[in-house]
Parts: sequence; C-alpha cells; structure tokens
Amino acid sequence: MPPVPPTPGDILDRESGTIRRQGDRMIALGYPDAYRAGASSLGLQTVYRQWNRHPRLSCERFFVDPSVRRGGPRTLEGHRPLRDADAVAFSVSCEAELAPLAGLMEAAGLAPLREERNANGPPVIIGGPLTLVDPALVAPFADAVVCGEGEDALPLIADAVVGGPRGRSMVEALHGTGAGIWIPSLDMDPPTLHRVSAGRLPAVGATWSPLSELSNLFLIEIARGCPHRCAFCVLAQKVRYRTAAVEDILAAIPDGAPGVGLVGAAVTDHPRLEELVHRIVSTGRRVSLSSMRADRITPELLAELVKGGLRTLTVAADGSSARLRRQVKKNIEATDLLRCASLAKDAGLRGMKLYSMVGLPGETDGDVEEFAALAAEMAALVPLTVAVQAFVPKPGTPLADEPMAPVRELKSRLDLLARRLGRRAVVQPSSPRWSWIDWKIAHGGRRSALAALAAHRAGGDYHAWKTAVKEFLE
Repeated sequence: MPPVPPTPGDILDRESGTIRRQGDRMIALGYPDAYRAGASSLGLQTVYRQWNRHPRLSCERFFVDPSVRRGGPRTLEGHRPLRDADAVAFSVSCEAELAPLAGLMEAAGLAPLREERNANGPPVIIGGPLTLVDPALVAPFADAVVCGEGEDALPLIADAVVGGPRGRSMVEALHGTGAGIWIPSLDMDPPTLHRVSAGRLPAVGATWSPLSELSNLFLIEIARGCPHRCAFCVLAQKVRYRTAAVEDILAAIPDGAPGVGLVGAAVTDHPRLEELVHRIVSTGRRVSLSSMRADRITPELLAELVKGGLRTLTVAADGSSARLRRQVKKNIEATDLLRCASLAKDAGLRGMKLYSMVGLPGETDGDVEEFAALAAEMAALVPLTVAVQAFVPKPGTPLADEPMAPVRELKSRLDLLARRLGRRAVVQPSSPRWSWIDWKIAHGGRRSALAALAAHRAGGDYHAWKTAVKEFLE
C-alpha cells in the first residue's frame, strides 16, 4: 500500500521555519504536487519568504492533498480556502505539473482558464522554472506570468496586491512594470526572460522538515545557471552563470538548521565550494549538493562531503557514448566517471547513482553497448544504480528542432541496456511514453494548457494525455 500522506497538522507539527503572520492582504502560494515535493522547491520557499517580509502582506502555502474532499484545498498556515485569498500564485517546475495545476484550481472553485474566471475573484499569478521553457505554456491559466528569474517581480506584485482593488484589475495594474511580468490578456507575446543582478543571490529557503523529499535540509542557492552550455539543457542556454559569496551563504544559515542543501545546476563549479562545505560541516551540520559534475570532484571535496553525511555519490553522464557526449557538449569522459567510482570506493560510500539519457540524435545500439560496458566497469568498483531517461528536445536549445526518438526505439535501447548489465547494476528507466508527452507539451505553446486541462478532466493517466495530445497538439 502507498504511504498515507501527512495531514496539515502533521506537517505543521514537524516543520521548522513556518511563517505565521497576519497581513492586510493574503496571497495563497501553491505547488502542483504533494508537500513532500513542494517543500523541496527552493523557488517556492524563496517566494514564501520574500512575500512574508512585506509589511502589509501575508503568504500562506497549499499543496496537492489527497485527503481534501469538500471545499477544495486550504492554506497550510491558516487553513483558509483559496477563495479567501486576495491573489493565488503557483510555482510550476515542469510540463508534468500542468494537469495537477488545473486540478488544484478546479478543486478550489477557480475556473482553470482565465477567460472563464470571475474578474472580481482572486487573480492567478504563475511563475517557476517552466517559464524558461516557454511562458506561453501557462498563459491560458494565468492573469499574470512571471517570466524568468522572479526576485525583482515579487515586490511589484506584493505592492499591487496590498494597494489595489481585489480582482483582475489588481494585476492589470502591473502591465508595463517590467521585471518579466507578463499580462497575457493585454499582450500577445511574453517579454524577454528576466534576469536579476548578482546582488540578489543567494536565494534562501525558509523551512526544513523530515517530511520533505530533501529531509531536514535548509536550502540555499550557491550558483545560478550553468557555464557548460550543454546542447540539451534549457537552463544552460537561458540563465547566465553566477555564484553567491561564501560569507553571504554562511550568514543565511539559521542556527537551528540540522542540515544544509546547497542548490544550483552547477554547484561544483563554485570556486570556493570545498571551503564552503568544510565550514558548514565544521559546525556539525549535514551537507548535500543538488548536483555534481564528475570532472569537478576531488578527493578532498569528497572527504568533506562524507564528513557531512554523504553516503551515495550521484553524477551524470548524459549520453550513452563518448561521441554523443562530445556532440551535445556534455564533455564528460569515461575516465571521469571511472575515477569517481574509484573515489567512491576509497571513501567507503555505499554506492553510486549514474544519470544518463537514451535517444540523443544519431544514437545507435553501439552507443548503448558502450555505455553498458562503462557502467559494468563502474559497478565492479562500487554498487551502482543507473537512472536512464529519454532525451526530450526542449524549446530554446540547440536541439529544439530535433525529432524525439520513437517510443518503441527508446524501449528497445532501455531493454538492451538492462540485458547487458544484468545483475551487475540496478537500472531505473523512466517511461518513454511519458517523455513523449513532455515533448509534445513543451512545444505546444498555449494549446498545451488546453491539453493539460482536458487530460486532467479525463483522469490524468497516460491514455487521457495521449487523447488530449492528439486533440490539441497534433
């Protein structure tokens, strides 16, 4: 049986850093997934923290809660229905969250489509990493969209909420204010993705909890963007790489935090990472990194991470052969991955996790055979789990116009990898069918929101999505 989701009372009892305050106005801030996932979103936590610093505003969170039946979702802090909010905001991370987003709005009594909502009800504001793929994906749902990095937009939105009349006119007053704020009912095209100054870094979390996916970790962003420009990565193409100052990072850690999660797409490129980890570990705290490049890991860094509680080393190949990795500018060599396996063994780690992809343009069975042989060599050194997903071409990347490999071909490649590795490593494949859905959504523009709503209303399973894709996106 699946685990019983925690009740709001359980969450509040076990969460540290919860912000409870009363303001003249209230924004309900939602995440279209369960608390376990949403509480691990630094973006959501940053918005929650910043809006609650406004002198006249309070911000309360809500999540997908299967226990909610009558009355729809309620805010965690005040147990209030969303209709009591002066505005409703969502942070959306990926394509798969569009259907749950529509479901949350519908459960709350808010018509998911902007054109069908009461103009005097709470306006809906949407931001998050999905806007880097294409802001149009959420436009039919939103009265306002925050395109790109959101820190500069948050105070503008807060002032509009506390200073204007309740309803759609509240966010329409934001039209033309900049900071990446897009009002889809007034402008057909979104603005250029907004970029904040380096002085806005680091983004800092607010809470930590054993019920979070990142259990009992206080989250801090130490780097934003990525300098490596991998051809498949949206973030690398659209967000300039910047790092936060070590002293600013350390000063942001609350005294009571038992562990610290250092967040960023390229944290191992921070020039003072080893020093930073050492200084946090020396206070007796756990440390976790959100990502590590195999060619940036040193014995000294790994030793500090082990002191900070690291038990499994996680790295990415992101390509099944050296040829393909060079082709997409990943530039991780087999020697880098084998060295990491050797370092993990010497450090006494319980295992390694290796992420990769199948289906890159030009891939053959021979490329997968090469990857299987490499993984087998690594598994001979340290227990290995191989997590493999299908390559999904994303808008705004050099590979955007490449076709996605057929689902049947992807399944064949995954089966080949599993056969070649046998019991030497654990293979965890993602579903090629759902990756195909993600590909269709990513390139569907505004019609993807209509497909998501139809898929939600038809049950949200793969069959519902496939039918919706055929109706709206093909």
